Amino acid sequence: MESIQTGPYEEKIFMQWKAPNETNGVITLYEITYKALGSLDPSADLTTQRGQVFKLPNETHHLFVGLYPGTTYYFTLKASTNKGFGPPVTTRIATKIAAPSMPEYETESPLNETDTTITVLLKPAQSRGAPVSAYQVVVQEERKQKVRRATDVLECFSIPVSFRNASILNSPHYFAAELPPVSLAVVQPFTIGDNKTYNGYWNAPLSPAKSYSIYFQALSKANGVSISFTVYFIYQFNVPANG
Repeated sequence: MESIQTGPYEEKIFMQWKAPNETNGVITLYEITYKALGSLDPSADLTTQRGQVFKLPNETHHLFVGLYPGTTYYFTLKASTNKGFGPPVTTRIATKIAAPSMPEYETESPLNETDTTITVLLKPAQSRGAPVSAYQVVVQEERKQKVRRATDVLECFSIPVSFRNASILNSPHYFAAELPPVSLAVVQPFTIGDNKTYNGYWNAPLSPAKSYSIYFQALSKANGVSISFTVYFIYQFNVPANG
């Protein structure tokens, strides 16, 4: 069998191969078997991640779907003639990690509001190919009024900006907190503006009479290089002014 070319995605793998130069007869079919060897996500259930595919002699490619992100698969490819199967060719291919899956946020009211704080519910994400390594709360000052729904999916905030750096850079957003996954095993309330520091990020008190949007994102890392985010808009509100 000639060389195998592959293209991994998050939940699928494309495989292409060339027919062998020498065959013991006319090729009648190809057989491909695969099974999951392991995942970067220790919570992944890989018991059903195996299968077998048969291809016609003129079909030298296949798209495997329904795979699990961040998982290494072992493939065995064999060609068959009327005299039986030839020697197998094997390869290992890993799918890419996927962004954590975040639960939906309805348009429920905040749990509590003061002049300088707002308390919201944070919900844990579901890992998809790599464990969730951190949660991040992002506050953005809405300098122009925008209408968004609580279920809007937005681009991630990939570069962390502290409150102080946001002031220097005139950035409309800043990271108010970075939370470890163990602190969000279940749904938990969190107060934005509580004047505490979370993993180096100051959760600064909010400014009265300004309009803010609150974002929540989950971060996954694999081998220290691959990063995926999922971002959901939680609330938009105007902090009540004194008096």
